[in-house]
Amino acid sequence: YSLERGYTKYTSNAGMAELRREIASYLDRRFGLKYDYASQILVTVGGSEALDLSLRVLLNPGDEVIIPVPSFVCYGPLTEMAGGVPVYVELKAENQFRLTPEQLKAAITPRTKALVLPFPSNPTGGIMTREDLEAIAEVLRDTNILVLSDEIYSELTYGRKHVSIAEIDGMWERTIYVSGFSKAFAMTGWRLGYVCAPEPIAKQ
Repeated sequence: YSLERGYTKYTSNAGMAELRREIASYLDRRFGLKYDYASQILVTVGGSEALDLSLRVLLNPGDEVIIPVPSFVCYGPLTEMAGGVPVYVELKAENQFRLTPEQLKAAITPRTKALVLPFPSNPTGGIMTREDLEAIAEVLRDTNILVLSDEIYSELTYGRKHVSIAEIDGMWERTIYVSGFSKAFAMTGWRLGYVCAPEPIAKQ
């Protein structure tokens, strides 16, 4: 249909305005997250480009990124490509593969720039409840650490509603939200992702 209608031209670098408007509407409807489609949302080549762009924007050489594992294998290499240093935190089965505030505190150093929050998790299926996220937010509030929240599996939670850390008080301002269409809508080959962030970050 799109081919027949002639939708084959270059879009703006941020993606089609109509798509960004619908992404903003979806995030508001599903999770109560408010993003301005014109200045805070970019459409990317899959969620992977959204992650890559985010880390390139955030990191200076030597900055550390806390990465809970097991998780998507690209977080570490993307961190290194941006000049950063991955700091891996091993999640435990007895905690249902959730990141605990104690683990987070132990991993933070003066060089910590960002925390990757990959929940719901691939490959463990681990999720973070609102209470879990509140505890993580409490650790982060007195720091300058930003959160790169990969929520591409947010629609694949069962028996409970997904909660984004950007919903927690004081966290929207320090969260970069990454998602896409690959998982929930079985559109892997389309390479459609998106990143949402406060305007100063999205502008970069």
